[in-house]
Amino acid sequence: MLAKELLNTDFTPLDPEKPVSAALAKMDAWQTTAVPVVDPDSGDILGQVNFNDIVDLSDESVPLSTLELSTPIYVFETQHIFEVARKMLQHEVRLLPVVDDEKLYTGIIEKKYVLEAFSELLNITTQGSVITVEMHQSDFTLSELVHLIETEGAKILGLTVGKSRENESMLHVSIKLSLTDTSAVTSSLQRHGYHTITENKYDLIQTDLSSRADELLRYLDV
Repeated sequence: MLAKELLNTDFTPLDPEKPVSAALAKMDAWQTTAVPVVDPDSGDILGQVNFNDIVDLSDESVPLSTLELSTPIYVFETQHIFEVARKMLQHEVRLLPVVDDEKLYTGIIEKKYVLEAFSELLNITTQGSVITVEMHQSDFTLSELVHLIETEGAKILGLTVGKSRENESMLHVSIKLSLTDTSAVTSSLQRHGYHTITENKYDLIQTDLSSRADELLRYLDV
């Protein structure tokens, strides 16, 4: 999923000739602490105005063009949602400007739509079961896992890979399957030397994938 698929064009960026009061009002309306400033004629992103830089100004009528703006943060339309999420986390922002190949402003992406997109990518709301396989990083081969799972008649609906909290050399591969009974898949994986750590084979509440989505939600502070 690319940034342009999550684009919100209803948001109007700040004109550099607008007063500081307009920036504060925009931040309040969109519940954000950073807003892009865009040249209305060219579409160039001139910079970013941050709440902490203007909240203590005594004169809110001065135009934004008189201030020293922060370096703009943005993503390109063709960048993946993973890069969008990474930048939002890195810079702790609730909305992120999007630009085209010529670096001209095209819209914004809001955090809530990033979360919805992750839920869709992981098939959180689709009925099924989750199994988690623990393995060394050097042993991770996705093609073999997929082959063994599909041989048992299951379809993979979603997959996440993360490091074990107890041992960073180990990976936890959580796989959302189309089946409600994962016993055949689990047995096949174990026969081929894989260590499965999911306890409930009828896991309809999708504990692992849901917890990962919850962690992302907490990180994005929604």
